[in-house]
Amino acid sequence: MEDLMLALIWLGFFASVFFGWYYFLQARNKERMALIERDKDVSEIYAKREFRFRFPWLKLGLLITGIAFGGTLIIFLSGIPTIEKVIDRTNGFAIFVALMLFGGISMIIAHYVDKPSKN
Repeated sequence: MEDLMLALIWLGFFASVFFGWYYFLQARNKERMALIERDKDVSEIYAKREFRFRFPWLKLGLLITGIAFGGTLIIFLSGIPTIEKVIDRTNGFAIFVALMLFGGISMIIAHYVDKPSKN
């Protein structure tokens, strides 16, 4: 029974990939035919665009800074007896939560810093 479920899951996955690809091609063909019927220039729409990969150094730097800030804050706060008890009680999960919190906050900040301004 377990093998049958696994087979059905894989079959469903491959069927969804195939039908997604099929309907994408069908929609693209209909779009092209509609453009040809209206005598539009298709070459401008489907021209190859120049792609330049830019590594997100700013976002990566802000993420690392946020995680480091969270770690530093936990180190300073772990000296406080009540917070030290919380860290001991949660088996260090509070440290992980603080790192993820500050990492997430830094990613949000990086998104807004890196966003191009609309003037």
